[in-house]
Amino acid sequence: MPDFNDQLKKINKRAYAEVQRDFSRLAKTVDKLDPIKLLSQLTLTFLLVPVNEFLDESSNTAKWARYIEFLAGYLLSKKYPQKTKMNVDGKDIEHVEKQLEKYIQSIATYLTTSPPSRESEKDLETVIASAKIHSLFVRGESYPHLLRQTAQSIYAQHNDWFVKRLGFTIDDALTISNSIIDEYNRRINDEKQSCLERARMYVDELIRKGQGSEEKRRSEEKRQELETMVGIYYYFGNSDAILSFTLDDLVRFSEMPKEVCESFLKRLSQTFGYKNPRFPNVFSDPYTAPWDFNTLYERPIILHEDKYLLPVPSLFSEVLLQTFYYDLIADDGYWRGPGEKKYGVWLEQKTAECLKRIFPESEVYLNPQYPNGNELCDVLVLHDRKVIIVQCKTKKLNFNSRVGKDIASIKSDLTKGVKASFDQAIRARDYLLSNPSPKIIVAQGELEIDSGQISEIFPMSVTLEGYQNLTTRLANINPVLKLFADNQYPWAISLFDLSIVTELIETPAMFFHYAQRRLAVEKTNFRLMADEIDLLGFYFDQGLFFETDEFAEINGAAFTGFSEDIDRYMFEKYVCGMNPQKPQQEMPAKFREYLQTIENMESSYKTDCAIRLLDLGSKGRENFVDAVERAKEGAVNDGDLHSFSMVLKNNSIGLSFVAMDAHSDLEKLFKQTFTFSALKKYTTRCKEWVGFGWDKNSKDPLDVAVFLSFDWYEDAEIAKLAKKSLKPGEKMDL
Repeated sequence: MPDFNDQLKKINKRAYAEVQRDFSRLAKTVDKLDPIKLLSQLTLTFLLVPVNEFLDESSNTAKWARYIEFLAGYLLSKKYPQKTKMNVDGKDIEHVEKQLEKYIQSIATYLTTSPPSRESEKDLETVIASAKIHSLFVRGESYPHLLRQTAQSIYAQHNDWFVKRLGFTIDDALTISNSIIDEYNRRINDEKQSCLERARMYVDELIRKGQGSEEKRRSEEKRQELETMVGIYYYFGNSDAILSFTLDDLVRFSEMPKEVCESFLKRLSQTFGYKNPRFPNVFSDPYTAPWDFNTLYERPIILHEDKYLLPVPSLFSEVLLQTFYYDLIADDGYWRGPGEKKYGVWLEQKTAECLKRIFPESEVYLNPQYPNGNELCDVLVLHDRKVIIVQCKTKKLNFNSRVGKDIASIKSDLTKGVKASFDQAIRARDYLLSNPSPKIIVAQGELEIDSGQISEIFPMSVTLEGYQNLTTRLANINPVLKLFADNQYPWAISLFDLSIVTELIETPAMFFHYAQRRLAVEKTNFRLMADEIDLLGFYFDQGLFFETDEFAEINGAAFTGFSEDIDRYMFEKYVCGMNPQKPQQEMPAKFREYLQTIENMESSYKTDCAIRLLDLGSKGRENFVDAVERAKEGAVNDGDLHSFSMVLKNNSIGLSFVAMDAHSDLEKLFKQTFTFSALKKYTTRCKEWVGFGWDKNSKDPLDVAVFLSFDWYEDAEIAKLAKKSLKPGEKMDL
């Protein structure tokens, strides 16, 4: 059999030739067509969908937004052509569609089959290829409402600068952009109806003059078919008029002052032949064209003959968030003055706001300090002996990193955006753990922490924007970039993704459990390609557990499609204005009651107790509920003490439950639960033990929770007590 690498080289060689051929054919075809007619027809055909229609991430519309974005970038990089075909018809569109598909497919095949120049550079090439593939097929954040909310929030504090330098505020820009989308929707609906009416009149006239066949006159079905064909001809033939607007049109339908509209269009529109001075040679090399700088991300509106056209409407939200950042930093005097500080403070405040959705406001501290006045971290969460240390960075992926142009750029961005924040978090962690009673300064005054009571510390890096799949599993790239020592990694997450996570995960215990599972991703023995929302969807669906037989023998995994329930929820809530049910982990209703009851307890380490329950799989949760309810029933029926216990994870963790008649004496119940747990922990030699207790007189599902965590040690007295007190109990296999 041929060697696999030889086969791969043959495929790559063939793909190399196909890239050149397919690019040339595509260019030859589109260069003969009027670009405004072509782009407007493609936009109407592929990108405009009915309001309130949900599209998942694999939809044809999402794919075509990427294709048309690329094609528009190519056409805009050239001067407006002369003597082109003005009447762009269905055959032209079909031809362009097929050639775009072929070119993108050939470039993807070429990319994924390109062998590293040397075996030693295999990991390096994999990192670069990952960035390129992400850039080729994924565009921006998933939820436009978040982009627009963020743009409004982050730039409103710079309004004076916006008015002075650009001639409009961010609210003006959002209002005008929304009005353009609304106008497009109105025109499309009106034009569809108008074209059908005109088609009906045309067919009536055709029949009246006797030019229609006898069959068409007799058959209503044929008549409707003819009317539809004529209506489509009218509709798409008028695509440029439907989507084009003048400055006066914009003033009318946006109801904004003319000077504001004029400033908006001046900043956000471009003519054919415009190129960003930093990227003068774009869209000329077929092997790099898909990753060339596309001026639509700087100026999403096309200006031609005093009329304006928006070829990719879905791009607007991302552009309004991203492009003004570069205007700000270009003004060195403003940026190095108040600008950069405002930008950073905003991110810290928004991160704290997200975490306050989960944790009580009194447990979330903004900019706590060491006793010497230096900042400890940007945001600190102290909840039930657990600590989250958050560092925020506004650093964006630069263009070269985003498109996988070179490894040095990727390393530089990740060093500034993730590694630096992790180092700060580790210094804060070490301070908290190296002192028995570390003190920190918060807004309320001095706070003293008992470090011996801390059960877990989570370092967290929050970035303003997503870093593609580069940070979902940092262990993928660490062999190349060597940013993190000792296999220690932060949970690196963008503000957008943190916003989704904290909206959908509603309790502290589940948030910590998700954080644990996310950090466990770094410990898997295979490469993992997924974005944060797919991982969150997988957590809801299957618990985000990788220690199963299913993942034991694989070298790599790529997750897609797990975000659909989340995407649908966000769409229905924020686009349709509905009140949908949040995606949740599947679990018995009683199990959910137990978790909520534990969260509401006053006892220490209740969060650890709830987390250990969340570690149970689907079957384990059902068995736990059944066993608890049987023990309760027994205690109610005979008044005796009923209990059960189980061990998990190779005897590293144990769970127990006690039901008894405590006569409403919770102290008595706690002592019994604690003693039973301690003795069970000793006899099983578990590292950790979680115990729950219930009084038959209680109206709550559970009454006490106990968490024990320490290394086993031999103790003759405890052994004697265990032998005397413990009786053979109910055994369970979870």
